[in-house]
Amino acid sequence: MGYLVTEGAGDARALPSTRGAGLAQATRLFEAFAGFAPARIGRAFIERPGVLVDLGALRGLIYTKDQGGARRTYIHFMDDPPRLLCDARGRQLYVHGGSYRITPRGIEG
Repeated sequence: MGYLVTEGAGDARALPSTRGAGLAQATRLFEAFAGFAPARIGRAFIERPGVLVDLGALRGLIYTKDQGGARRTYIHFMDDPPRLLCDARGRQLYVHGGSYRITPRGIEG
């Protein structure tokens, strides 16, 4: 499994020390969530759309992750669901809002 650091247009103006602190924080979050250090760190530019389409409440989420060589599937139902959004072309999904958080136990909330 890899690790991807993304920088959007707003992040490009951040001070280098701020980006470094953010990278360290993101790395710690990944390690707590995944249970191991990232295999690699990459950078990508992700353009943030000016217009998003609200598709509705994201009531649940299913994902699979590797844990020590074993694949595990997790299912989460959201009590206070975030909104599922997409760009105007319908090509990219976004999750916004809700009262969930990412912890060593997984996605909570």
